[in-house]
Amino acid sequence: MDISFINSKHVYGIPEHADSFSLKETTSTEPYRLYNLDVFEYELDNPMALYGSVPVMISHTPHQSAAVFWHNAAETWVDIKKLPDSNVVSSITGFFSGGDSDPPQVSTHWFSESGIIDLFIMLGPRPMDVFRQYGALTGYNNLPPLFSLGYHQCRWNYNDEEDVHQVHENFDNHDLPMDVLWLDIEHTDGKRYVC
Repeated sequence: MDISFINSKHVYGIPEHADSFSLKETTSTEPYRLYNLDVFEYELDNPMALYGSVPVMISHTPHQSAAVFWHNAAETWVDIKKLPDSNVVSSITGFFSGGDSDPPQVSTHWFSESGIIDLFIMLGPRPMDVFRQYGALTGYNNLPPLFSLGYHQCRWNYNDEEDVHQVHENFDNHDLPMDVLWLDIEHTDGKRYVC
């Protein structure tokens, strides 16, 4: 499905990727991928998927904010094309007629592996309005517990229980605050979280 953001030069969102805040044009590269993956060594400035995906794209200009929510859990790709604010014909026509050239536009192309297409459009007009509309649609998050706002220490390869205790003691010895010490999958049965 093609979705265009008229009068926009930038779009944001569709996390999680190790890429710039303003989403880049993908016409000559791979599209952005929305798929939850545990990527150990990810590449910077790359549209490949990481740990989570949220299929929300936002456009913001000085006069208008809008967003789309692509409600589909299947693997999804998003192509982005940023159209210039003018082309030769419209620039010449606009110049001689005293009018404006074609407005800038970001065109996007969304395609999912399977599933039903549910598309929700949030028209703002302010960023706060867009997020309020998104919250009304998907629900609001509870505030996080106070301890979770502090520093979290985690490393993929703690060797054993003694190693974990040593890390904790070193934080204390160096007067470094730490609120949470996480263990990764090595301490689980077969590297799986099974209830």
